[in-house]
Amino acid sequence: MDARHIPFTEEDERRIASAALWGMIVAITTITSSVVTVLLQAQLYFGGSHLHFAMWPMYLATGVQALLSIFFNVWLLQASLSFRKVAVTNEADQAHLLTGFRRLRGYFMIQVIVILVAFCGGLLLAIIQA
Repeated sequence: MDARHIPFTEEDERRIASAALWGMIVAITTITSSVVTVLLQAQLYFGGSHLHFAMWPMYLATGVQALLSIFFNVWLLQASLSFRKVAVTNEADQAHLLTGFRRLRGYFMIQVIVILVAFCGGLLLAIIQA
């Protein structure tokens, strides 16, 4: 793989930097909100709530969803950081782009898989309860 510099225009570099910034914002806010969700769920479950025995499936599902969200958004953060390197450095642009696109592809693929699994699970529950 040739990891050389790609001669982007200043406008292109600004757009790449902007996309990287927004990707980082999405990833960091999602990771932060997921961490808060996990902490709140743990506090509710282990904090002596009288409902924790009846609500444990909901706590478990929410906790798993939040942990998966943290894991997936780390990929988005890594992709954004790679794209940022393209915009702010003049070396290895091709390598940084390929790394960013690989991480972004993984992020999108896992999102689709999670959406399909959730949809099919919901559909299955609706059919069972009907």
